[in-house]
Amino acid sequence: MSIIVTLLVVGSLLLLAEIFIPGMIAGTIGAICFLFAIMAAYREYDAPDSHYLAIGIILLAGIEFIAWLRFFPDSKLAERFVSKGAIGTLGNERPELVGQKGVAVTDLRPSGAVRLDSGGKIDVVSEGNLIECDTRVGVIDVEGLRVVVRQED
Repeated sequence: MSIIVTLLVVGSLLLLAEIFIPGMIAGTIGAICFLFAIMAAYREYDAPDSHYLAIGIILLAGIEFIAWLRFFPDSKLAERFVSKGAIGTLGNERPELVGQKGVAVTDLRPSGAVRLDSGGKIDVVSEGNLIECDTRVGVIDVEGLRVVVRQED
């Protein structure tokens, strides 16, 4: 009986350690300890008793898992390990480009490059149609990192 209890305690501690040591190694070894505890129960006890022990071990593992799912996400420990907010933005979004004018320095089929009047060369996408090199364009939209231009009349 002591080997069964030892395997259950070690398995539970390893599953708990999986929270602090990510990588599935501790959790996998903990699950293997539970399986060995079931095998030890079948070896040490008669059939009816070992069935009850196996069912108890499986229920214990299930209860530990459900308790972890229920309580860990709201714990202070989880707040240290799990980010609740946004990590950040892409950083290259430039809504101030809308309305600026420039000249296509490559053919836009539909993507290419434009040199803005305010200085600087940017990669752009045309509204859908081909725009030839050295054509005046205007920025009409910025969608994330995608800058959309239209040929000026």
